[in-house]
Amino acid sequence: MNEKQRKRVLDSWKGKKNNAQGHFFESYIKTACAIYKQKGTARVEKIPEPFMVLEKKEKGIFKGRFIAHAQPDFMGTLSGGRSICFEAKYTSTDKLGQAVLTGEQWDSLEQHWKAGAKAGVCAGIGNVYAFVPWPIWRSMQEIYGRKYMTAEDLEPYRVRFNGACMFLDPLHPEMSEAQAARDTLGAARKRLWNNLQAVERDAEEAAEIDRLETALQTVLGVPLAARLVEIVKQQPKEKQAAFLETTLKAALGGADYSACQTIDDMANVYAAYFVETAARCASSAEGAVQGG
Repeated sequence: MNEKQRKRVLDSWKGKKNNAQGHFFESYIKTACAIYKQKGTARVEKIPEPFMVLEKKEKGIFKGRFIAHAQPDFMGTLSGGRSICFEAKYTSTDKLGQAVLTGEQWDSLEQHWKAGAKAGVCAGIGNVYAFVPWPIWRSMQEIYGRKYMTAEDLEPYRVRFNGACMFLDPLHPEMSEAQAARDTLGAARKRLWNNLQAVERDAEEAAEIDRLETALQTVLGVPLAARLVEIVKQQPKEKQAAFLETTLKAALGGADYSACQTIDDMANVYAAYFVETAARCASSAEGAVQGG
């Protein structure tokens, strides 16, 4: 067996192992659901994965495949009427990445959480099991400075395990609530600060664009400058100031933008100006050398 074949076999084995561990983890959660149902604590069920029928055969046999879906893994109702929904994610490695959720799963949990549900991720890292509230999971970058959680990060949200993953029974109830409150508040503050910085950057960029627009009007006249600015403002926001700055530089150097109708036209004018300027500089340098 060569190295490539060995790697393929190893990857296949790891995939099957992870898949089996994921099924075991889900079975622990299903057992907890049965216990909560019996006690009247909650009615939570595993949402079946939808599939597409590819081919129908005789005696009710068919060929199909599972398809992605937007519903969380588990959904239900807690005693008292509040809804609950969560994804189940497990890893045998030392960290669980935020990206294990698909975009559809993320959007679904976000919407349920905003509607008032107890939403989150029932997470397993090795033999550490936890229910991570959605405000914590969605804010990993702000809270931990990275987009993954370790077993140590899960500790405040760790739940009781007795052969079943008791996702409604935190091991440290007071610690869990206090930590979630602190982390959520800290993440909100950081998000607000980032938003304020973004607003400040936008204001600075807007002021710079206004300055460049006024300068272009002085050099090229209002009608032509207005047309060029309108072309530039159709480009990505982060590139507009740079486009206007190079246009102003070329216009001051005598470049003719009067025929420009598109950003490509403007780019061609600047390119011609740049080449001509470089040629003049080279010629001047050569003359200076000869004169010396």
